[in-house]
Amino acid sequence: MAKTQTSDILQHLKEGRRLTQKEAVNEYGAYRLSGIIHSLRRQGYDIVSIPIQVPTRYKKANGSPVTANVVEYKLNDIKEKTLNDIFKSDYQGILNDEKDKKKGFDQRLMDFMKEIME
Repeated sequence: MAKTQTSDILQHLKEGRRLTQKEAVNEYGAYRLSGIIHSLRRQGYDIVSIPIQVPTRYKKANGSPVTANVVEYKLNDIKEKTLNDIFKSDYQGILNDEKDKKKGFDQRLMDFMKEIME
């Protein structure tokens, strides 16, 4: 695979690191991070946008810094994504033994998977 801004940013996110537009410009020369994120999402990557406040170089009259709202991107954890995909329906928790016997194989398997993933 050719080394591109997109591949570099994807690797950055896969390492569990977060990324803002400013960091993308400084580290990868990517001035349109939102476009790259959109492209990665269309490829199936579960990328979360996290709004954060950052200080600017400007000061208020009282001397405190003026803040700006920016977005930080992060790749959802595979474990999180798997659990979310498996348990999309309303999960009622582990039932008592009598009710467990009446559950089908699929439901028992989902219960088991949830227990080991916690």
